[in-house]
Amino acid sequence: MNVVGAVSAVGGSRPNEDRYGHTDTLAWVIDGATDLEPDSFLPATSDVQWLADQVGGYLRQRAVTAGLGAREVLTRISGRIGADLRELGFPPDRIHPTCSIGLLVVGGEALEMCRVGDPTCVALGRQEVTLSTDFFSRQESRAVGAAGSLGLDDREVRRGIVERRQQYIEGQLAESVFSGHPNATLTFQSARLAVGSVSHVLLCSDGFARAVVDYRLYRDWRTLVLAARDQGLPAVAEAIRAHEKKAVHLAAAGHFKKSDDATAIIISV
Repeated sequence: MNVVGAVSAVGGSRPNEDRYGHTDTLAWVIDGATDLEPDSFLPATSDVQWLADQVGGYLRQRAVTAGLGAREVLTRISGRIGADLRELGFPPDRIHPTCSIGLLVVGGEALEMCRVGDPTCVALGRQEVTLSTDFFSRQESRAVGAAGSLGLDDREVRRGIVERRQQYIEGQLAESVFSGHPNATLTFQSARLAVGSVSHVLLCSDGFARAVVDYRLYRDWRTLVLAARDQGLPAVAEAIRAHEKKAVHLAAAGHFKKSDDATAIIISV
């Protein structure tokens, strides 16, 4: 596998909470969920940045990932993160950091794509497979609408976010997020494909996926991947930002953030 390109473009005034990376057999995108605490307890700028960096660090360790499928890798890392948090004395009443992860594992004659949360994973070639979900955007869109119609104040809106996040952590709904929480339940979507049937794999955060899903800047994922191959992924990120600057009503389109961190990596297989 070879890296065709990668990009991670910050979406606002906060530090970038997304990460991407790769080894000789793995590639990943990590989309950190916005921290709801005003300060950091963990040894990083924010709790979620600690989580994203820690996950990326474990993914780079062959001793953690060797010989495992994507689901097993993420399950093992969840346990490692939980142990790290216990060792650091993470307070049980503190809002837990969470993230979404898109992971590619290439081994022998097969590759496996897997997601937890809301990244998008796309395989292109003789076989074309997309792993994605609109579950979280629908959930948050309903919450945005309810907050407006019910006249909820900021404190009530925040309480709702915290409650939904805990439901996502514990897998109480159709989808989950990655956390390392002691009560975490991971919900996976994965696909296993023959290496010879796939030419490229795209992993991206939901902020980057807006280029196709929300903004229709590209007709489909194949068109985006071809454009990124020829022009570079930074050009796609720039197109996303240009659209957001001129579109004044994006905040009403079911997103809490008009502009989100946009992260992606493309692998040729």
